[in-house]
This record gives sequence, structure tokens and C-alpha cells, in this order.
Amino acid sequence: MHHIPVRKMEFEIPTADNFDPKWAAGNIHLSYLTIAISLYVAYLEPFLVKALRRVLDRVEDPELKECVDRFCRQEAQHYQQHERFNEAILGMDYPGLEDRFTRLKDDFDRFLETKSERWCVGFVEGFEAYINQGALRSLKSGVFEHPQTDRRFGDLFKWHMTEEIEHRFVAYDIYQHLFGNYLYRVKMCFVAQWHIWKFIMDCVRIMSPVDTARYDSSYRFSPFMRAFSTVMIQPVFFRTYMPWYSPYRMKVPDIIQDYSKSLSESAKSVS
Repeated sequence: MHHIPVRKMEFEIPTADNFDPKWAAGNIHLSYLTIAISLYVAYLEPFLVKALRRVLDRVEDPELKECVDRFCRQEAQHYQQHERFNEAILGMDYPGLEDRFTRLKDDFDRFLETKSERWCVGFVEGFEAYINQGALRSLKSGVFEHPQTDRRFGDLFKWHMTEEIEHRFVAYDIYQHLFGNYLYRVKMCFVAQWHIWKFIMDCVRIMSPVDTARYDSSYRFSPFMRAFSTVMIQPVFFRTYMPWYSPYRMKVPDIIQDYSKSLSESAKSVS
């Protein structure tokens, strides 16, 4: 089997009336973070696929070309599954959330229409450099299997984050293969990472007051907590800006291989 397998999965989907937004181990910080990521990738990942397929004919290395193709096929599966889960989130009546979601779509449409190939591929690498670290941390933490985790969302994210680790080299490799400019890469890491973080914080700001009124004060994510979260994410961002950054330096524990094998065994199909 190729080291970037393309799986078709089947998940149980929550509905708006049977989904608790504090889904991740009873932790409202992790819950809102991942809900916002689920919304974000529904429009990000079609952008990733289109951006890389635009330059695929320029890739001279046949092995890298196959990896890029598999990356795109994995990402296509991701956003299709997240779209189904996002219906529950958007159905929970958060005033302003649908508008913010629409503006996100407009951003990615504009990027594809107006930005250069180098800019778009750099954005893909900037996002992947960030999400690879988050994927590894979340999988190692065991949050998706926690007793207080809603396994419907947990199973989705466990699959998604495992596949992010499987294809963690691809965006970096294609950027280096086609462009390779270090300073421009740092710029695009900054652009991409602040783009997703702003969206995440906007979602938190919209959702938390509604859920606090709907449920209780444990759903409150105060301005101080948002500011603290923004400060705490800085080392993750800055790590990707360093000249020695490389996804090849990530230490991936054996448990991730076990997850990959288990997911392939439970998939509807694998190619």
C-alpha cells in the first residue's frame, strides 16, 4: 500500500438537535477550536486541491507527482466529510456565523482568481506546516478517544488528522520543488496561519455567547481566553518560520502507524 492511502470512510453524522458543541473531552477550548477548523476546511481544502492541481504538470519528479495527486484525493475526501458535519454546526442558529462562513468562501474564491501560483502553493504550505503540528499533538493527546468526547466528531478528526500526518511532506516538497524561496515561504506561512487563526477566533466570538446563554457558563470563552490562546499559538507559528523547519524533522510515534492501519481496515475502500 502507498504511504499516502486514499480512504473512503463512512461516519455517523450528528444533527443540530443532538450535538453538544462542547464535544471534545468536555473541553470548550478544544471544542471550539476544532469546530472552527471543521468549518474552515470545508472551503480551504477545495482551494488546496485546485491550487496544487494547477501546477501538477510542472512537477518533474514522478514520485512527487503521485504524492501530490494522492494529497489532493485525500483532501477531497476530507472536505466532503466535513461538509456533512458542518450542517449540524450551521443548523444551531449562531447569528453571524453563516455570514462569516460565506466571507471565508469569498476569500478562497478571490485567492484562486487573483493570486499567483507561487502565492497559492505557498499558502497551502503555510497551512500544512501549521496543521501538521496540531494533528500530531492532538493524536498523541488521545483527545479523540477520551470518554467525554463525542465519538462521531472524534472519529472524523482522528481520521483527518492521521491523514494530515501521512501527507505532511507533500506541500513542503512541491513548494521546494517549484519555488524554494525561503523568505517568501515565511511570508506565506504568516499569511496562511493568521488567516485560519482569525477565522477560528471569529467563530469563538460568535458561538460562545450563544452557547453560554443556551447551556451554561462553562461555554464562556472570554476575551482574555481568546487573547491568551493567541499568545500561546505563537511558538507553533514561529517554529514554521525557522530556516531549519522541515516536516521531515517531525518525530512521529508508532501509534500513528497503528491508527493508519486501523483506518484502512475500517474504510469502505482504500486505493
